[in-house]
Amino acid sequence: MEIINRLLGINANGDKKSYLIGLERGRIWASEDADYFTMREWGQLNLREIEAVLPNNEETHFMILSSESPLEWESYVKGWIEGVKEIASRY
Repeated sequence: MEIINRLLGINANGDKKSYLIGLERGRIWASEDADYFTMREWGQLNLREIEAVLPNNEETHFMILSSESPLEWESYVKGWIEGVKEIASRY
């Protein structure tokens, strides 16, 4: 969460910042919130296969984070999926 807080401190709106925050949130979700099967399912998805809907309360996390600092949805989702894939690859 420390990384996310640091990135939120950057007031600029940008794809890289959104991607990195999404990446960290995906890692957190996969390692703390998701069960094994759900994590594997999301970790195997291709970005073209998903609609812009994330599981559980992840959209709420995005809205809260974007209220603190401007974020780009598509870049956030790309990062989120990559973060989940990173954790899923460890299993």
